[in-house]
Amino acid sequence: LSVFTTIWICTFANCQFGENFGQHLADSPFIRTLQIVESTVLIVDRRADSLNRSWCGLEMHYSIEHEVNLELYSTSGRIGAPGSSSGALVEAVKDWDVRRGE
Repeated sequence: LSVFTTIWICTFANCQFGENFGQHLADSPFIRTLQIVESTVLIVDRRADSLNRSWCGLEMHYSIEHEVNLELYSTSGRIGAPGSSSGALVEAVKDWDVRRGE
């Protein structure tokens, strides 16, 4: 990242209680943003709770389907990097199933 990198953080950009997400997924601020980004970054906690959120699942799915660079990070660093290539969190990411999202 550089000082010129624009970062959109949905937690801060959207009202989490009552945002108008539109009538179709394509109208949602999540998809509208993903249509113009170069990368998606998901930061997960030790239990990978964010993988259970339906909007995080949507963002991951859209990124993968539309070949947007997708990176997952934890407090240990980028998932899959030498320092974060095994353990319960990595297994949770490997076992992620969007159908279990809430």
